[in-house]
Amino acid sequence: MKDLKEMAVTASVTAVLIFVIAFCICGTAAGQTREGNLEEEQYYSILEQTYVSKIRDLLKERGYCNSGVTMNRVRLEDGSRQYTVTIYHRRIMNLALDEQEELLDACRMIEFPVEDCNFFHEFLEADL
Repeated sequence: MKDLKEMAVTASVTAVLIFVIAFCICGTAAGQTREGNLEEEQYYSILEQTYVSKIRDLLKERGYCNSGVTMNRVRLEDGSRQYTVTIYHRRIMNLALDEQEELLDACRMIEFPVEDCNFFHEFLEADL
C-alpha cells in the first residue's frame, strides 16, 4: 500500500513538473513572437515613413508643396502587405486626367524595398 502511495505522489509530482516545463516553453515562444512582431512593425514603420517622404519630395519637385499624403496598409494572412497611398492637393485636381495619370505613374515608380507589398496610388477628390 505504501508503494502505491509513493507511486501516486511520484506520478503527481512528475505531471506537475511536466506542466510547469511546458508552460515555460510556451511562454518563451510567445514572448519571442511578440518581440519579433514588434521589431518587424518598427522596421516597416521606418520604411513607410521613408516612402511617404519620397512621395512628398516628388510632389514638391513637381510644384505641389504641402500636398496631403496618407498611406494606409492592410496586412494579409500570408504576411504580405497592401498599401493605399492617397494624395491631395487642390491644384492636382485641376489637372487634365492624362496629367494626373502621369503624376500617379511617377509616384508608382518610387520603389519600396520589400517585394511582397502591393501599392495602389490615388488622388483624393474633394469638393471645396
